[in-house]
Amino acid sequence: MPRATEETTMGTHDSGDGWTVEVDDGVMIWEFLPGMELETFGREAYETYERLLDRDDIHSVVTVVKLDDPFSPDVFDVWERSATDAEAAGVKRWGVVADGIKVISLRGKIDTGGLETLTTEDRTEAVEWAKS
Repeated sequence: MPRATEETTMGTHDSGDGWTVEVDDGVMIWEFLPGMELETFGREAYETYERLLDRDDIHSVVTVVKLDDPFSPDVFDVWERSATDAEAAGVKRWGVVADGIKVISLRGKIDTGGLETLTTEDRTEAVEWAKS
């Protein structure tokens, strides 16, 4: 699937093969969809992530994980790199939304540095928390 970027008065919307991102009120909201490969994230999604972190209006990140596969050690490495880059860019909060077992897995295994974190199964809760 080709990447599509749209800038609107409401924010930025971007998507690629297995992922979408939007920026809403200073919150970068990612969705990782079933079937997305780690290679895709490392190639096209991470470039978008870095570009958005360069903006001076991003204060929080919310990641909605809808992936089917269990997390590998490589996935945790990418998540930790993402947290390090976010913190370096001035991001203060990172919310993660996933189903029960993935939330537990993420909560216990990712070093998010100095970021304030929330793990939940509720997207609305995570976005509201990130905006507060």
